[in-house]
Amino acid sequence: MELVARPASEADVSIVREIADSNLKSFNPLEKTIGEIEAKHFISGFFEPAITRLVKNQDSDVWQGFITLNPDKSRSRFYLDIYTLPGAGTLEATFELAISLARDYDPSYQLWVGKQSKDEEYKEILFKRDFSLLRRYWTMEMDLPSKSEYRSPLRSSIREIDLDNSEDLSSFHSVNQDSFSKHFGFKPRAFKDWSELVLRNREEANLRVWLLTIDGEDVGFLDCDDELAHEDAGFVAGLGVRLAHHGKGYGEALLQFAIDFYSELGRKKLCLSVDAGNESGALRLYEKVGMKSISEWHHYENPNWSR
Repeated sequence: MELVARPASEADVSIVREIADSNLKSFNPLEKTIGEIEAKHFISGFFEPAITRLVKNQDSDVWQGFITLNPDKSRSRFYLDIYTLPGAGTLEATFELAISLARDYDPSYQLWVGKQSKDEEYKEILFKRDFSLLRRYWTMEMDLPSKSEYRSPLRSSIREIDLDNSEDLSSFHSVNQDSFSKHFGFKPRAFKDWSELVLRNREEANLRVWLLTIDGEDVGFLDCDDELAHEDAGFVAGLGVRLAHHGKGYGEALLQFAIDFYSELGRKKLCLSVDAGNESGALRLYEKVGMKSISEWHHYENPNWSR
């Protein structure tokens, strides 16, 4: 199939949102819609600049698909997401174009391909090319009370940090890297690269960060942003506790703080994403406070994808 393709720009945000939402909702009506913040990240990139293409077949009057290929130089890895309009028939050709773009950029990188769990057509395309399931991720959600109903005894130990303060930012980096050091696929980021991403997310998504301090030590963190504000939902972008302090209830205190925070803002829902194979107990914690999985996302990998 001959495709027409061009890079996407910020002027294409509404097109990207329409394609992605049509794709996701066709598999699961409970999927959260793509907001302007996320669509802009798809176009600009989550780490380095994204490699993007809007695609359609030659006979179409509308764009039928979207490629966002995100290089992460610090991890020598690509994250690939493809969205196509239901019934367009362009998925396989779009995937081949994405592989070509990745190969031209750097064939030595890992390639992690994300897809909605119920997309059987994409699954068959990946299996034909020797990709196998790498990891499952869930989007979890809960209804928020109209008035905060819980106050953790540790609430007074949680403080919002100033991201313009170098000491606060350094403390956040230290806790963040330690908390995630045993997570699947983790590789440490140098402070300079990491802090640039944090400050960019503050500007683009209104990122806010809190640290939990016990006896003078920063032991856990919570960061939230406005990615799902268009859905009247709060979003926990990250939550972690230093490895030495697991099992002490600190993760629950931070999550309850997020529930209180968004309840007081009047949001209706709280959402987050979790690695279904996470061994830290995060999934049990989220279920304990009443969160439920509303959708599932899969990552696939073929170590020899570029051959």
